[in-house]
Parts: sequence; structure tokens; C-alpha cells
Amino acid sequence: MLSQGVRRFLKLMAVGAVGFWLPDTLWHVIRRSNFDFWDFIILSALLPLTLLGTYLLVKKRFGDGTSVGAPLMVGVRCLGGVFIIAGASFSGGGIFGPDGFRGAVLVLIYSLIPGVIIDLATYDASLYALFVASIASLIIAAVVARKRSHRSG
Repeated sequence: MLSQGVRRFLKLMAVGAVGFWLPDTLWHVIRRSNFDFWDFIILSALLPLTLLGTYLLVKKRFGDGTSVGAPLMVGVRCLGGVFIIAGASFSGGGIFGPDGFRGAVLVLIYSLIPGVIIDLATYDASLYALFVASIASLIIAAVVARKRSHRSG
């Protein structure tokens, strides 16, 4: 049986992944393989903004001082492959690619290695969005830590 803290962490991971990657997947469903420069620009702004909105909503929900940023980012990094595979399936890749379901499952397993998401995001046109979200999360974590140290000191 999982402890309440572990369950909360896993839920926050899922929320982070959905908050960041779902708009990307939906964008791929709509645009299919018609991606161009503007799609890259839009995703680069949209994905970090939806993650920020997700963070603010979750932070408001857990107003008890619970750290929510780290689990959200772990979810973005570790669960992104699921969403990238889903989005790729609408443009001839993913489960409908040359390797079919077996290939998609292998990529999903491979994507659980945190650094691999960088490779997948490169092909997904979301690498810059992932970079922006990662840097922003570090800045937010530093600001929150500084506020906490000023309050306690």
C-alpha cells in the first residue's frame, strides 16, 4: 500500500504531465503533419503557460505549504513520452508508425528515463517549451525557497 505522500506525489506528477503535454497532444491532433515555424512558436509559449496555470491552481489547492513544483516537473519529464507518442500517432508516427504498437511501447518504456524526453521533445517541436518550463521552474523554486528562508530567519 502506498503512503499518502507517495500517492500525492504520483497524482501531482500526472497533473503536471497533463498540464504541460495535453495542449501539445491536442495541437498535434488538430495540425497533424502540417507543422511549420508558427506551430513551434505557439507551442513554445502555450506549453509553459499552461504548466504555469496548472502550478498556480494546484498551489492554491494545496495551500498548506506542500511543495508542488517538483512533482509537477517530474511528471513533465517522466510522463511526456505518453503524450508525445499519442500526438505523433495523428501524423503517421506513434502507434501508427512503421514499428506499430510494439515500437510505440518501446519508445514509451525508453521515455521513462528522464533525460530521454529531450530527444523526444526535439522531434515533437516542444524542446524550447520544455527548456522554458524547466528554467522557469528552477526560478520559481529559488524564489519560494528565498521567501521561506526570510520568514523563518
